[in-house]
Amino acid sequence: MDGKSGIFLFCAGVAWIAVGYKLVALARNPRNLNLWVLTLCIALPAAGFTMAVPAVYSAVNRFFGVPNLASLLVYGCIVGYSITALVMLMLWHMPAAEALPRARVLAVFYGLVLVAMAVLFAFSGATVEAPSDFDDVYGPRPVGGTFLLVYVSAFAFGLGVAAWRSLQFANRVARTDGRPWLRRGLRLVAAGSIVALGYCLGKGGYVVAAWLGTRLPALSDLGTLCACLGALVITTGFTIPSWGPSLSAAAEKLDRARTYLRLYPLWHAMYQVMPEIALDPPASRRADLRMLRDLDFALYRRVIEIRDGRLALAPYLAPDDEPSAAAGTGGRTAAGTGGRTSAAAREAVRIRDALGRLRAAHPDQPAAHPDRPAADEDADLAADLEFLGQVSSALRRLPPAGTVGNSPGGPPGATVDSSPDAPVRN
Repeated sequence: MDGKSGIFLFCAGVAWIAVGYKLVALARNPRNLNLWVLTLCIALPAAGFTMAVPAVYSAVNRFFGVPNLASLLVYGCIVGYSITALVMLMLWHMPAAEALPRARVLAVFYGLVLVAMAVLFAFSGATVEAPSDFDDVYGPRPVGGTFLLVYVSAFAFGLGVAAWRSLQFANRVARTDGRPWLRRGLRLVAAGSIVALGYCLGKGGYVVAAWLGTRLPALSDLGTLCACLGALVITTGFTIPSWGPSLSAAAEKLDRARTYLRLYPLWHAMYQVMPEIALDPPASRRADLRMLRDLDFALYRRVIEIRDGRLALAPYLAPDDEPSAAAGTGGRTAAGTGGRTSAAAREAVRIRDALGRLRAAHPDQPAAHPDRPAADEDADLAADLEFLGQVSSALRRLPPAGTVGNSPGGPPGATVDSSPDAPVRN
C-alpha cells in the first residue's frame, strides 16, 4: 500500500466513524430531516475516499465491467457532498419550508453536472485502468481534461458557497445564540472548505498546464493533500456541535476535580486542629480521593468546611497588614506577584499562624466556632474557589511556623502540618 492509499483509508475511516455516530442518532430520531442530510453529507465523501483506494477502485470497475468507472463515481460523490453541504447549511440557517425549494434547485444543478460528467467520461477514451493516476493519465487529453474541469468547477462552487454560508451563519450564532460549539463547527466547515479549494485549484491548474504543454504533477499531488486535509476539518466541523458539549462538560468536571484536590492542603491543615469542621471526615487520603465520585457535593462541602474553619480562626488571625505575615514567607511568596496572588500568600501565612495559636491555646479540645448563617453556604461559592485554591497552594509551600520564627501571639515552635501526605486525624 502506497502513502496515498493510506491517506485515503485514514480519511475514509474517520468519515465512516462519523457516519456510524450519526446513524446511532438516526435510530433514535428517524424523522429528523437535518440528521438525514448531515449523515448523507458525511457518507458521500466517505464513499468517495473508500473507492479511491486502488484495490477498491479496481474491484468496483470489475463489478460493473467498465474501466475507470470508479473515477466517475468518486467525483460524483464529491460533487454530491458539496451540494448536500449547502442544503445542510440552509437547513441550519432557515426553516425547512424555506430551505427545501432552494434545495430542489441545487438538486437540479447537481443532476445536470452529473449528466455532463457522465457524457464526458463516456467520450474520454479512458479504457485503460488507472487506479492510482487517472487524472495524470487522462487529464492532459481534451475530453478527459474537460471532464476534470467540469468536476472541479462544480466542486469549487459548492465549497466557496459553503465557506461563505458557514462564516455568515457562524457570525449570526455568535451575535444571537448561546451555542459555542455550533459556532466553532461552522467556522471549521468554512476553514475546511477553503483548504479543500486548494484541491480544485491544484487539479484545475494541472489540467490547464498540461494543455499548455507543461506537466506539473506536484500540483495534482498538492491538490490531493488539500482534499484530504479539508475533508477531515469539514467532517469535524459538521459533527462537533453534537459531541463538543461533552468535551466542555468533561473539561468542567476535570477543573472541579483539580480544584477539589488543590483545596486539600488548606482543608487538611484546618481539620488537624479543628476536626469538628468535617461533616464526614475521610479515613485516609485515599478515602478522600474516593469522594471524587460525588464531585459536586464533595467540592461544595470542602468549601463550606474551609469557611467554617476560617470563621473559627477569626479571633486568632493577625491583621492582614501585620509585618510578621510578610516575614513569615521570607519575602519570597508575595514579592513580584499580582495583587490577588499576594493576598492569597498573606492569607496563607495568617491561617498557618492562627492555627498554631489555636492549637497552643486549646491543645486538648476542639475549637468552638460561631454558627454561620445558612444563606452563606451558597453565596459566592464559585468566586471563592480560585482564591481558596491560591491560599491552599501557598499554604502547602510554607514552612511550619516554628521553622521561620516565633509567631506573634503564639508559643515558640507552634506548628501545623499542612502536607497533603500527612495522615487524616480521626
